[in-house]
Amino acid sequence: PDDRSFQRELSASFIGSLDWIPNQEGLKWLLQEVWGPVVARHPEMVLHVAGRNPPAWVQDLAGPNVQVHGEVSDAVEFINRHSLMIVPLLAGSGMRVKILEGMALGKVVLTTSVGLEGIAATQREEALIADTPDQFAAAIEWCYGDRDRLRQIGRRARQLIRLQYDNLTTTRQLKKAYDRLLVGAS
Repeated sequence: PDDRSFQRELSASFIGSLDWIPNQEGLKWLLQEVWGPVVARHPEMVLHVAGRNPPAWVQDLAGPNVQVHGEVSDAVEFINRHSLMIVPLLAGSGMRVKILEGMALGKVVLTTSVGLEGIAATQREEALIADTPDQFAAAIEWCYGDRDRLRQIGRRARQLIRLQYDNLTTTRQLKKAYDRLLVGAS
């Protein structure tokens, strides 16, 4: 994993399709309910927002503490630049591929219980989980503590993805399940 982001000042990223309503709702919630108190305590903190088709209201929020990048040519490079990946999903279903990508890259992912559905991560072990504005702000504040602690969460997240969500691992698990079914059918 690219650990360089843990050697710089804490910065946060949000990446996702900005024409998908759950992403818009989560980003709006983050910016309206959470970001103000965070910036009041840490005026140097910047949220970097990337994603295709950002609506006008997202562009209008750009300023010293919110940088809107629009669609980026290399999502991995974008994610790697920031130690904290924020995924404030309030609704939606299915596996969150961007969360898995962030974890696979060794980043600290801060998301909601909804965002982590289907992902076997544990609070402050492989991810940070927060469901209210106060919890989100407290989690970001917690990230200002020990950089090595953040690096360890990122490493454990990467290990979790490698052990449970890697394509080869998943294929092996499926093969074992099919083998058991075939043995039972004969």
